[in-house]
Amino acid sequence: MSLQIEQHLEKIRHELQGGEQDLAHGRQRSLKYYVRDIHQQLGKWLSVQGDNEDRRRSEISWALGLIGILGVMLAITRSATSDFDWVREHTVAFRLWAVVFCTIFIGVSLERSAVIRSLWSFASTKFLVSIILSGVVLYSKGSAAAYVNGVFHVDASALPVTLVFTTGLIIIKLVLPFILTVALCLSIVHGLIGAGWIKGKLAGIEAHEPPMYSVLAFFVSTVILYFGWGWSHDQIADSRVPGKVYLIAHALDFNYAHECSNVAPSLPVIFLGAGQEAVLVAPYRLQSFDFAEFFEGSVDVPTNFLRLRCEYKSAHASAQSSLN
Repeated sequence: MSLQIEQHLEKIRHELQGGEQDLAHGRQRSLKYYVRDIHQQLGKWLSVQGDNEDRRRSEISWALGLIGILGVMLAITRSATSDFDWVREHTVAFRLWAVVFCTIFIGVSLERSAVIRSLWSFASTKFLVSIILSGVVLYSKGSAAAYVNGVFHVDASALPVTLVFTTGLIIIKLVLPFILTVALCLSIVHGLIGAGWIKGKLAGIEAHEPPMYSVLAFFVSTVILYFGWGWSHDQIADSRVPGKVYLIAHALDFNYAHECSNVAPSLPVIFLGAGQEAVLVAPYRLQSFDFAEFFEGSVDVPTNFLRLRCEYKSAHASAQSSLN
């Protein structure tokens, strides 16, 4: 009995300690050999996963830095006086793309932060954000309908494309203060980081490499603050929204060719109702305009729109022939 126990113990010791037999080809290997092999393979897999994660983070950082630099450069190009006509003609495009790239930089930076990632992992956060966004969309659509009705004095459903674009404009107006607040906080935080590095350098304290990301984030936030603050008080201010609505409607909803014999052919109209028997007539025809003129310019919104019953030319001609 004791001999069997010793044999079992010897087998257990061999399984746990291994031996030269593990290296022999075709021999049964010990448990230690398999555990060591699993450990090595797991270590290699973890190393590969770590390298892939580091590579992914590096690629994101480089792409984010490129987007931020491009946004700042576009803002500087727009602000600087240029002798090239092409640059002057596309000033608004440079400005808008600069803000778009800088906003992407700020959004991705927030998404990568540990605070946002930890909060977004909770279902309650996603639920509240979805409710807030739904409320913003509903409020924006209601405000857009009120603007359309205030300009043309008809139901906003008569101008569906104008209603959609005006809703988008109101959403931008509502989201812009939040973006400006985030940009201000980022500029303060990264400005303090940069100031701390400079202070340590002047004091002779051994410091790390210059905080290039903080410098870039500070300039990106400054671009957002500069243009966003200006737009909220000028181009998309509340007093300018009716003019934008009027221009959008003239470009997208008004018909410049119609068959109403009782309306001058030069006057654009909007057909009202499902039967299109009535029309809303604009007092005059606007000249063609581009996006830069729409965004930067201002227009006087007329109030003398007319609602008339459309007398189609075919019906009018038939009535005249029957009288004759």
